Amino acid sequence: MIFVFRNIAWFLGLIVAQIFFIDYLDFGIYSSYFSPIIICFFILRMKLDTTVINLLFYAFFLGFITDIFRNTLGLNTSVLLIITFLKPTFLYSISSKEDIERDVELNMFTIGLVRYLLFFGISIFLYHLIFFLLEQFSFNNLPILFFRALINTLSALVFLVFLQYLFIFKK
Repeated sequence: MIFVFRNIAWFLGLIVAQIFFIDYLDFGIYSSYFSPIIICFFILRMKLDTTVINLLFYAFFLGFITDIFRNTLGLNTSVLLIITFLKPTFLYSISSKEDIERDVELNMFTIGLVRYLLFFGISIFLYHLIFFLLEQFSFNNLPILFFRALINTLSALVFLVFLQYLFIFKK
Protein backbone atom coordinates (compact mmCIF):
# COMPACT_ATOMS: atom_id res chain seq x y z
CA MET A 1 0.00 0.00 0.00
CA ILE A 2 2.87 2.35 0.75
CA PHE A 3 4.19 1.67 -2.77
CA VAL A 4 0.92 2.97 -4.26
CA PHE A 5 1.06 6.21 -2.26
CA ARG A 6 4.74 6.64 -3.13
CA ASN A 7 3.93 6.22 -6.84
CA ILE A 8 1.11 8.76 -6.62
CA ALA A 9 3.45 11.21 -4.87
CA TRP A 10 6.16 10.75 -7.52
CA PHE A 11 3.58 11.04 -10.33
CA LEU A 12 2.15 14.30 -9.04
CA GLY A 13 5.50 15.62 -7.82
CA LEU A 14 7.20 15.17 -11.17
CA ILE A 15 4.32 16.81 -13.01
CA VAL A 16 4.36 19.77 -10.62
CA ALA A 17 8.16 20.08 -10.79
CA GLN A 18 8.11 19.90 -14.59
CA ILE A 19 5.22 22.24 -15.23
CA PHE A 20 5.57 24.81 -12.46
CA PHE A 21 9.32 24.87 -11.89
CA ILE A 22 11.44 23.63 -14.79
CA ASP A 23 9.24 25.05 -17.55
CA TYR A 24 9.39 28.51 -15.95
CA LEU A 25 13.18 28.71 -15.69
CA ASP A 26 14.44 31.56 -17.85
CA PHE A 27 18.02 31.77 -19.07
CA GLY A 28 17.56 34.65 -21.47
CA ILE A 29 18.83 33.93 -24.97
CA TYR A 30 19.85 30.41 -23.93
CA SER A 31 16.32 29.38 -22.97
CA SER A 32 15.76 27.86 -26.41
CA TYR A 33 18.50 25.33 -25.63
CA PHE A 34 17.44 24.61 -22.08
CA SER A 35 14.16 22.78 -21.60
CA PRO A 36 14.85 19.52 -19.76
CA ILE A 37 12.04 17.03 -19.36
CA ILE A 38 12.11 14.94 -16.18
CA ILE A 39 8.71 13.24 -16.30
CA CYS A 40 10.17 10.08 -17.84
CA PHE A 41 11.84 9.37 -14.47
CA PHE A 42 8.50 8.06 -13.19
CA ILE A 43 8.40 5.32 -15.82
CA LEU A 44 12.11 4.54 -15.70
CA ARG A 45 12.17 4.07 -11.92
CA MET A 46 9.31 1.54 -11.83
CA LYS A 47 10.02 -1.99 -10.65
CA LEU A 48 10.91 -4.60 -13.23
CA ASP A 49 7.97 -6.78 -12.24
CA THR A 50 5.52 -4.03 -13.26
CA THR A 51 3.57 -5.24 -16.27
CA VAL A 52 4.04 -3.60 -19.65
CA ILE A 53 0.33 -2.79 -19.83
CA ASN A 54 0.51 -0.88 -16.52
CA LEU A 55 3.64 0.95 -17.63
CA LEU A 56 2.04 1.98 -20.91
CA PHE A 57 -1.08 3.10 -19.04
CA TYR A 58 1.02 5.23 -16.66
CA ALA A 59 3.07 6.60 -19.55
CA PHE A 60 -0.01 7.59 -21.51
CA PHE A 61 -1.61 9.50 -18.64
CA LEU A 62 1.65 11.10 -17.54
CA GLY A 63 2.36 12.26 -21.09
CA PHE A 64 -1.23 13.34 -21.66
CA ILE A 65 -1.33 15.50 -18.53
CA THR A 66 2.03 17.02 -19.39
CA ASP A 67 0.91 17.71 -22.95
CA ILE A 68 -2.17 19.52 -21.69
CA PHE A 69 -0.14 21.86 -19.50
CA ARG A 70 2.77 22.33 -21.93
CA ASN A 71 0.53 22.63 -25.02
CA THR A 72 2.65 20.17 -27.00
CA LEU A 73 -0.17 18.30 -28.77
CA GLY A 74 0.79 14.70 -27.96
CA LEU A 75 4.57 14.99 -28.23
CA ASN A 76 5.25 14.01 -24.64
CA THR A 77 2.70 11.20 -24.79
CA SER A 78 4.12 9.63 -27.92
CA VAL A 79 7.76 9.93 -26.85
CA LEU A 80 7.00 8.62 -23.37
CA LEU A 81 5.22 5.59 -24.85
CA ILE A 82 8.27 4.89 -27.04
CA ILE A 83 10.64 5.17 -24.06
CA THR A 84 8.37 2.93 -21.99
CA PHE A 85 8.39 0.31 -24.70
CA LEU A 86 12.21 0.48 -24.99
CA LYS A 87 12.92 0.53 -21.24
CA PRO A 88 13.83 -3.18 -20.92
CA THR A 89 16.10 -2.96 -23.95
CA PHE A 90 18.09 -0.09 -22.44
CA LEU A 91 18.26 -1.72 -19.03
CA TYR A 92 19.38 -5.13 -20.24
CA SER A 93 21.93 -3.58 -22.59
CA ILE A 94 23.88 -2.23 -19.60
CA SER A 95 23.46 -5.23 -17.29
CA SER A 96 22.20 -8.79 -17.28
CA LYS A 97 18.76 -9.80 -16.08
CA GLU A 98 20.21 -11.45 -12.97
CA ASP A 99 22.07 -8.32 -11.82
CA ILE A 100 18.96 -6.32 -10.94
CA GLU A 101 16.24 -7.50 -8.57
CA ARG A 102 12.76 -7.51 -10.06
CA ASP A 103 10.96 -6.12 -6.99
CA VAL A 104 13.17 -3.07 -6.42
CA GLU A 105 12.58 0.44 -7.74
CA LEU A 106 15.31 1.58 -10.10
CA ASN A 107 17.23 4.52 -8.72
CA MET A 108 20.86 5.39 -8.19
CA PHE A 109 20.93 3.75 -4.76
CA THR A 110 19.64 0.36 -5.93
CA ILE A 111 21.41 -0.07 -9.28
CA GLY A 112 24.57 1.92 -8.58
CA LEU A 113 25.73 5.26 -9.88
CA VAL A 114 27.44 4.02 -13.06
CA ARG A 115 24.50 1.89 -14.20
CA TYR A 116 22.14 4.70 -13.17
CA LEU A 117 23.99 7.23 -15.32
CA LEU A 118 24.12 4.82 -18.26
CA PHE A 119 20.51 3.63 -18.09
CA PHE A 120 18.86 6.93 -17.24
CA GLY A 121 21.30 8.91 -19.40
CA ILE A 122 20.61 6.83 -22.52
CA SER A 123 16.87 6.82 -21.91
CA ILE A 124 16.58 10.54 -21.19
CA PHE A 125 18.89 11.43 -24.09
CA LEU A 126 16.73 9.39 -26.47
CA TYR A 127 13.61 11.01 -24.98
CA HIS A 128 14.97 14.49 -25.67
CA LEU A 129 16.30 13.55 -29.09
CA ILE A 130 12.98 12.11 -30.28
CA PHE A 131 11.05 14.97 -28.68
CA PHE A 132 13.12 17.68 -30.37
CA LEU A 133 13.13 15.78 -33.66
CA LEU A 134 9.33 15.53 -33.66
CA GLU A 135 9.01 19.12 -32.51
CA GLN A 136 11.30 20.37 -35.27
CA PHE A 137 10.01 17.75 -37.75
CA SER A 138 13.14 18.12 -39.84
CA PHE A 139 16.68 16.79 -40.01
CA ASN A 140 18.00 20.30 -40.66
CA ASN A 141 20.43 21.51 -38.00
CA LEU A 142 21.03 17.98 -36.71
CA PRO A 143 24.18 18.97 -34.74
CA ILE A 144 22.17 21.61 -32.87
CA LEU A 145 19.48 19.02 -32.18
CA PHE A 146 22.06 16.65 -30.68
CA PHE A 147 23.54 19.51 -28.67
CA ARG A 148 20.12 20.46 -27.27
CA ALA A 149 19.40 16.84 -26.39
CA LEU A 150 22.78 16.49 -24.66
CA ILE A 151 22.47 19.72 -22.66
CA ASN A 152 18.93 18.88 -21.56
CA THR A 153 19.89 15.31 -20.66
CA LEU A 154 22.77 16.47 -18.49
CA SER A 155 20.64 19.07 -16.73
CA ALA A 156 17.80 16.56 -16.23
CA LEU A 157 20.23 14.02 -14.75
CA VAL A 158 21.62 16.61 -12.34
CA PHE A 159 18.11 17.61 -11.27
CA LEU A 160 17.05 13.95 -10.84
CA VAL A 161 20.14 13.14 -8.76
CA PHE A 162 19.27 16.10 -6.56
CA LEU A 163 15.66 14.87 -6.22
CA GLN A 164 16.81 11.38 -5.35
CA TYR A 165 19.13 12.62 -2.62
CA LEU A 166 16.23 14.63 -1.19
CA PHE A 167 13.39 12.10 -1.38
CA ILE A 168 14.83 8.58 -1.61
CA PHE A 169 16.34 7.20 1.54
CA LYS A 170 19.21 4.73 1.39
CA LYS A 171 18.58 1.41 3.10
